[in-house]
Amino acid sequence: MIITFYGGAGGVTGSKHLVEAQGKRLLLDCGLFQGLQDVRERNRALPFEPDSIDGVVLSHAHVDHCGMLPILVKRGFAGKIYATPATRDVAYHMMKDVAGIEVQDAIYRAKHKIGAPDDRVPLYTPADVEPVMERFEEIPYARHDASWHELWPGWRLKFYDAGHILGSAITMLEVDNGGGKKRLVYTGDVGAKNVPLLYDPEVPEEEVETVLTESTYGGRDHEPLEQAIERMAQVINKVVDRGGKIIVPAFSLGRTQMIVYILHKLTDEKKIPRVPIFVDSPLAVEVTDVFKEHKDDYDKETVVDFSHAVRPLTFRNLTYVRDIEESKSLNVKPGPYVVISASGMMSSGRVVHHLRHSISDPRNAVLITGYQAQGTMGRQLLEGVKKVELLGDLFPVKAEVEVFNEFSAHPDHQELKEYLGRFKGVKRVFLVHGEAEQAEEFKRELERKHPEWQVRYPMEGESWEA
Repeated sequence: MIITFYGGAGGVTGSKHLVEAQGKRLLLDCGLFQGLQDVRERNRALPFEPDSIDGVVLSHAHVDHCGMLPILVKRGFAGKIYATPATRDVAYHMMKDVAGIEVQDAIYRAKHKIGAPDDRVPLYTPADVEPVMERFEEIPYARHDASWHELWPGWRLKFYDAGHILGSAITMLEVDNGGGKKRLVYTGDVGAKNVPLLYDPEVPEEEVETVLTESTYGGRDHEPLEQAIERMAQVINKVVDRGGKIIVPAFSLGRTQMIVYILHKLTDEKKIPRVPIFVDSPLAVEVTDVFKEHKDDYDKETVVDFSHAVRPLTFRNLTYVRDIEESKSLNVKPGPYVVISASGMMSSGRVVHHLRHSISDPRNAVLITGYQAQGTMGRQLLEGVKKVELLGDLFPVKAEVEVFNEFSAHPDHQELKEYLGRFKGVKRVFLVHGEAEQAEEFKRELERKHPEWQVRYPMEGESWEA
């Protein structure tokens, strides 16, 4: 079994890991690179021939894991895409959103003659998403169906719940090469424990020799989520008392629903006042509708918290904003209120307009609730810049900036180390989806804790035998 790392290696985005054995080639995820412009430009090329790929396993529907599937199919891939039912449904909306943005950006660049000719052509269009959906084959979690699912003779697959976002899966892959069986686990992105709505990450029952695991927060500790929720309530109460606005940049998939759940619970428990709360992201609204269709994937805590009616994502002071004019009206609406808006890294989308109208007012607050890639607006605010450029204009940063890494859908290094330590039979571990500093520190920790493991942090383009 040969593994080649084509993305999500030596960095966080663009996950693509190719597994080859018995004359078959299986791609684990096919994601977009995100961040600086020179990184995004890499999305125009694939490092392998699409028609040489026999199948794809999609771990979950974040675009840095699924966003290049339309390009793969458009350029000749004709195999199946294996995913959970929820991942398939969410991925449709995520890819359509990317396609819409690509079309809009291409029109703008062509009109203003910005960039090279390639920059004025969208990576793909909404029409390119439909053929992708025809390639999906749904595979349930092992807790619903514990049987193996045959991909090809000698290749079998099983999904465990990763607890990262709705539908996210731990991939257990088994290959029989005639001389014995080899097993590989790909974690995709793992969730933290005790996250609202979702099950905790499941540990595969089978022994596994090779593990590909994310390392997003390797070397970093998070405070307990309960403490972070209490701190969020304190910040909200403080801003409400001074009549300010609370801007929460959040990823449309996963983070938005988690925050809505938390605000719902805080409001019901009277830990924060019943102020207006707006979810201002058309994509978040569509994804939330998918959540409501997959209540069978909610954890038991959700049923307990909202036992009167399992509707954690709906309450009376919450408004889902679809219309652009309604979105614009929020910018002149006096506080106090909360607006949750995309993008999560503040690099584009409606949240940029909300920041333009709020970042320079000391009554307001910006709550950072997740990972911020290098080169993004969110990363600049994390690093404490005094001025930011928003849609071509400079604005002084006077609003309060609060960071809640505990709301991330990724575990910290202690939690991930404990999780991996529960796997049986491990011989080698490959650290992916992590920046060098965090991954290298996590590598040293795993080597100290498990000297019997071979732990590697592969670079993009490297191949290893497993």
